[in-house]
Amino acid sequence: MKMLQCAMFDLDGTLFDTSEGIKMCYRKGLEHFGICVEDDRELDKVIGPSLYHSYSRFFGLEGEQVTQAVGIYRDLYGSEGIYMIRMFDGVEELLNTLKQNGFTICLTTTKPYVMARKILGFTGLDRYFDAVCGANLDGSMSDKLDLINESLKQSGFTDRNRACMIGDRLYDIEGAKKAGVWSIGVTYGFGTREELEEAGADFLADSPAEIGRLLLEGITDQSR
Repeated sequence: MKMLQCAMFDLDGTLFDTSEGIKMCYRKGLEHFGICVEDDRELDKVIGPSLYHSYSRFFGLEGEQVTQAVGIYRDLYGSEGIYMIRMFDGVEELLNTLKQNGFTICLTTTKPYVMARKILGFTGLDRYFDAVCGANLDGSMSDKLDLINESLKQSGFTDRNRACMIGDRLYDIEGAKKAGVWSIGVTYGFGTREELEEAGADFLADSPAEIGRLLLEGITDQSR
């Protein structure tokens, strides 16, 4: 028996490759404090968690320093970085197929709500989403569990055993487990297969097409 009817999607690394703009703006926030990151790959880890969390945890900024770095990042991201994105191949086809099959579709991202809305608008994907949930600009509402719960609330979807969180980082998987919903870890984003497996992803998908197959055919009431 097919059972899923609600799909909650992360944005960065799941629907879009946003790395170029994010890394450019993130560097500016660090450079303000004299921190230089030579290896671009070192910034992969900042894509997924909130800016407040990553500037503090990964680079040791504290208090007002974090606030200043986030402000620098957002000023540049809002004017330039937000447009430096690429939709992953097959994403729009996936969303269209899910919509045609009666799915409730939510955007569930730690990216600020205003930025997420802007991205959906200029890429034309906004028409597919029943709810859009993102972080507040002050850093609140950036925990994935809270965002999943808010997505379900806004969309009016109540059956958690028929809902699934899809994302590329451990935060997506951990949030899904805490919320009591299914999870699909995507391996083409910014997290690794090992990270997603260790976090306990119910399923892994190597492409948007594989996400669609799992949502429509591969997860049944016998999967658990």
